[in-house]
Amino acid sequence: MEMEGYNQELLQAKVREKLNADKVQLWLPPYTTETQERGEIPLDLIKRYAKDLVMKEEIVARALESLRVHALAKLAERNKFQTTGLATVKVKVPAGLKSSAKRVISLEMSLDKCGADLKQAVSTETGMDRMRLKLISAGRVIDDKHPLHAQNIKNGSQVMAVMITDTEADVKREEQQIADFSKTRQAAELLSTRAETDDIDDDVGVQITDQHGRSLDLPKEEKRALTLAMTLHEKGRAALKKRNYTKALLLLLEADKEFGNCRAEILDSVDNFAILCLDIVWCYLCLENVNELPDAERRLQKCESAFIKSYGANNERLKLLKNGAEVERILLMRLHLLQGIVTFHQHKTAAAQQMLRRAMDEFNMLQVSPEAIVHLMELGFTPQEARLGMRACDGNVAVAAEFIMKQRQEKEEIRKREKEEREDRKLAKKYGNCANGDRLNMQNVHMLVKMDFSRAAAAEALKQTNNSLDAALDLLQAHPELLTTPDIPDDNLPVKLRDSDIAQIVALGFEPKAAQTALRKYRNNIQRAVDDLIKYSGKLPYTSDESESGSSSSSGSDSPDKNAAKQKRREENEALDELMSDMSRDETDHLDFEMTDEKQFLDDYLARISSL
Repeated sequence: MEMEGYNQELLQAKVREKLNADKVQLWLPPYTTETQERGEIPLDLIKRYAKDLVMKEEIVARALESLRVHALAKLAERNKFQTTGLATVKVKVPAGLKSSAKRVISLEMSLDKCGADLKQAVSTETGMDRMRLKLISAGRVIDDKHPLHAQNIKNGSQVMAVMITDTEADVKREEQQIADFSKTRQAAELLSTRAETDDIDDDVGVQITDQHGRSLDLPKEEKRALTLAMTLHEKGRAALKKRNYTKALLLLLEADKEFGNCRAEILDSVDNFAILCLDIVWCYLCLENVNELPDAERRLQKCESAFIKSYGANNERLKLLKNGAEVERILLMRLHLLQGIVTFHQHKTAAAQQMLRRAMDEFNMLQVSPEAIVHLMELGFTPQEARLGMRACDGNVAVAAEFIMKQRQEKEEIRKREKEEREDRKLAKKYGNCANGDRLNMQNVHMLVKMDFSRAAAAEALKQTNNSLDAALDLLQAHPELLTTPDIPDDNLPVKLRDSDIAQIVALGFEPKAAQTALRKYRNNIQRAVDDLIKYSGKLPYTSDESESGSSSSSGSDSPDKNAAKQKRREENEALDELMSDMSRDETDHLDFEMTDEKQFLDDYLARISSL
């Protein structure tokens, strides 16, 4: 925003406050005639306002007339909506759009129309490609299919129009990005579905932990919703790092919608939602929309409340949580910067100056010496570790080195624990549920194994006793046959047939080749192999040239359904790999940024205030 325009807005805001305090209604006589023409504004009113606001009388007079015209326009819009049902929607279009001379356009439309109709109207008015156009209102992307009134669009609502790229030369790339956006959403949904069923590989997935780094045990539906929200957030953050602010904003707003499906208690136990609010407002700022969207102030209030709840009013909980190393201070600096900018655009210059100076003080405290970074890198640390360590330890190199080593150890312990938990979940799934349907408690299995019981026997006893450790011990002692329970084999290992097992089945009158085939299929389970041979009178319907991996037929002779399932799984894995390709696996990545943009905004807005 140019300072001349801002000064005009600030002037009108001050005059408006005086009018509201005095209950002056400029759209009524004597200020406006019955025919809606300009009336008379008493000279004593102009003189009094000029004196109180320390302004020239002609400037106050011009401000009063501008406010009167604006009030009449708002009144006309309201009356038209009441009589015809046509609502006026204010749409802000991207800066520098050649096909539109105005930054804000007014469109009249019934609120029963769908989002696609509003999109078409914006396209017609501005020349923006409808297929590349996204509309955002109150922090939500307007859906094409639903009526406007169902999406909280009202008479006088403000809407932001965005395109993923700005130049006509990028149309093909734009279309690809829109397709990629849809693919990202689908892949994130796939990842969340697998998370719900624990069907996730070690190197894929979003770890859901509390502020202490401990994994959260969530119901399946909530785990799915939170995984989807966090995945979309991470993809949005990746776009943010590449300065693709429009794509980032769309992904972040999608994440915000998914976070809305999670309980407040869950959101309170993680920092992700607060940081998401911060990231969305940062996008607003970079897209020059902080002053147009009141949604920014609401989000910053949510973010501040969440940080206070997590860290304490004076960061006392943060100091305790991080053993005095307040790595998250950089988030607070960005929060105070954004609060100062939003407050500035609300024409509260004194409060904005105070908040911006606070952010500047925090910025200066977070500055790190390039020489110190180089020194820590020479010790074997990464640039990111060095920056975070220096910021966390107030620039003390020795303390930072110790801090980084401790962080590495903690991360390694967390990774080890998460790997063990994933393996336990997979084993529990293989062993099956308890008699009452509950999942097998692998911790109890491990305890019985430590007592010299086999894992298979421990699992079987716990399944029969619904995870009761004492009852399982009694059962194992009362039924020693459980001690010979065969363990579940690893399906990825080849089957090694035993001559004694083959001879035992052949002794029952079956052909050796058929015995081998049945044993390979059932991975040396003699009883199941014999049952199958009896069922098919020794002539098995599956082939004997199956692979050593235990499949019932060779990969080349799989059924069409099985081949289709394999192909679908491959495609899903490829989609997940692509989804994760630009997502950081470091949980501290969101705390590491150069702060060059923050410094530029700080200098810019402090200079604006100084020039007033």
